[in-house]
Amino acid sequence: MSRQLLKAGALLLGYPDRATFERIRGALGEIAALPARDLLRTFLERALALPETEQEAQYVATFDFREDLSLYLTFQERGDARDRAQALIELKQELRRCGFECPEQELPDYIPLLLELLAERPKGYDDRPLGFRLARALAGIAERLGEHAPYLPLIQAILTALPVSAEPGEQPKGEEEDLAVPYPLPYL
Repeated sequence: MSRQLLKAGALLLGYPDRATFERIRGALGEIAALPARDLLRTFLERALALPETEQEAQYVATFDFREDLSLYLTFQERGDARDRAQALIELKQELRRCGFECPEQELPDYIPLLLELLAERPKGYDDRPLGFRLARALAGIAERLGEHAPYLPLIQAILTALPVSAEPGEQPKGEEEDLAVPYPLPYL
């Protein structure tokens, strides 16, 4: 997994505010060294061509108004199921064990936060289970976004940094069916 690409993906997939895009403008040169740079450049050129208010409106219209495009991992995996609350508690505990604190205004399954965890993962942390889960969720989102969606190149770029996964809903290539990893990090 490319840590720099995951870090960039975490930043770019978050809510677009002025500070984020100022940091992006300042780091455009660094993108040339990243894997999937063409996909990132396509996304950034489109995003930076828009006024800030249009960027924000585009983000909200894409990820906040459509449940099937939600950027919350457990929602992608379980929908609005009753057991999601316990999964969120367990994921928050996992983040703390890794030295991450979930921002108060955010749920612990926010995909940009989890991408940042993978980018900054502590030594010895097995990132494959979470990586597979994120790959599956993001592949599903990419599939539902549509071919000309502005966020599609970004999600495709992030997917190149995650473990190779099968189609959404399938077992990742090379993984056993009875993968025995406790929630919150199993491949579901």
